Amino acid sequence: MSDLVKTLAFATTAVVLLGAALVGTRDRARVGQAFNDQGERFFPNFNDPLTCTDLEVVDFDGSTATARRFHVKFQDGKWVIPSHYNYPADAKDRLAKTAAAVIDLTKDTTRPDLADDQEAMGVVDPLDTKTTTLTGRGRRITLRDASETILADLIIGNEVKGTERKEGGTKQFYVREPTRKRIYGVNIKAELSTRFTDWIETNLLKVDAGKIRKIVFDNYKTQEDRDANGPFLRLVRGEKLEIERKDSTSPWTMASLPAGQELNEERLRALTDALADLKIVGIRPKPPGLKDPNQKGLKLTAIIQASLLNKGFYLTREGLYSDQGDVIISTEDGVVYTLRYGGAVFGEGEELTAGTPDDAEKKDEPKKKKSTAATQESRYLLLTVAFDPTIIPRPESMVAKPFMPPAGPVAIPDRPFAPDPKDPRTIADEKSAAEKAEREKADYEKKLADGQKLVKDLADRFGPWYYVTPGESFRSINLDRAILTQPKKPPGAATPGAGGGFPGLGGAGIPGMPR
Repeated sequence: MSDLVKTLAFATTAVVLLGAALVGTRDRARVGQAFNDQGERFFPNFNDPLTCTDLEVVDFDGSTATARRFHVKFQDGKWVIPSHYNYPADAKDRLAKTAAAVIDLTKDTTRPDLADDQEAMGVVDPLDTKTTTLTGRGRRITLRDASETILADLIIGNEVKGTERKEGGTKQFYVREPTRKRIYGVNIKAELSTRFTDWIETNLLKVDAGKIRKIVFDNYKTQEDRDANGPFLRLVRGEKLEIERKDSTSPWTMASLPAGQELNEERLRALTDALADLKIVGIRPKPPGLKDPNQKGLKLTAIIQASLLNKGFYLTREGLYSDQGDVIISTEDGVVYTLRYGGAVFGEGEELTAGTPDDAEKKDEPKKKKSTAATQESRYLLLTVAFDPTIIPRPESMVAKPFMPPAGPVAIPDRPFAPDPKDPRTIADEKSAAEKAEREKADYEKKLADGQKLVKDLADRFGPWYYVTPGESFRSINLDRAILTQPKKPPGAATPGAGGGFPGLGGAGIPGMPR
């Protein structure tokens, strides 16, 4: 082979090797760039939190080996919680904040891609049916828009140990996208709440304590009894008590208050506070046809009867009764709330907030496993509402005054003779009185209309649901005479905390000092 041919061969080989080296370097650069995505946003195409109309969170219950879903969605023009029977959600602001927090998530630190690390870091997909492990399952959060397009999808795992809480309340957690193996340490800026009560209007009555004018306590009970025909429920009538007040500054009064007794003002304040802040901790759907149990001609089907009995309520020909009697609250708006307390509820988590389907209502659904752990008592509440126009006082100009003959000497008025209808003063007085009467009438009619609308809105809100409320509020609201009254204090007796002493010493003064 000539020297020229050898030179050309060596040159060709060098060019090929150089090209391969350049290609390999470029490929390695691409691989390194793909691995080094630290600091990038997870979802660069998701920029507007208001486009999110659907949030689903999936947790894994290791005790039952099942995935638990929490879902909030904008559906048919309103926000609902599908995981809780489409209960209305107060979700727009919270969902926007949650979406904004997800938009801002960045890949703060990278972790290994090994599958074994997923369990250790708690980022195993809770929906993965191919994996048999019951531990290391994370919380999967999926955001969608109105067209069901996925905007974001993440699995959030354990907290990264050794990381300190950042300024603004952020904390670092292990995070993985469901379709990728790589795990990241991510600073989460906001709590991605899956608590039912964080997504609803929890104030049940939404009543102003100052507007409450009358409260009736119908303290009957139901007891199980038995005769020759078998077991039956006996209605035990108790005392019916009524307290009322003229306005928010007037004292409460009770017509049947015996001598030597007075109302316990401290318990009454606790009562009105409990009514104004009555919380929802869970809900259960009523069966179809039971929106208003007081409606005339209600068809008492087996499903309705079983549903009521299951929660401590009894619908009879004489009316609707409950395990624990009724409390009836009337407000100055003409709204009359009837609170009927049923059976006790023990549970936590979804068992408390959504419960299990009644056998009579949903026979085909499997029952959820009930918790055996001791939990705080709550109680079923069935709530109805009505409008009473007599509570709203009519203006004096609309009330016909009966003629009352004078009981004593009659004072001579400034204008003893019949006023001259043409007198400018008479015309002005009559015009002023007519205008005042018209304003009072319009104001009264507006109060009636507002009260009727409020009752309709409340009836629509309460109608489909049984509520679960805290046992503590039940004990503050469902009162009897022993709690409502107390022995009358002697004249001049100081109230707790009053007296001439230092605050907190109950009038005893400072020890060692002359009085």
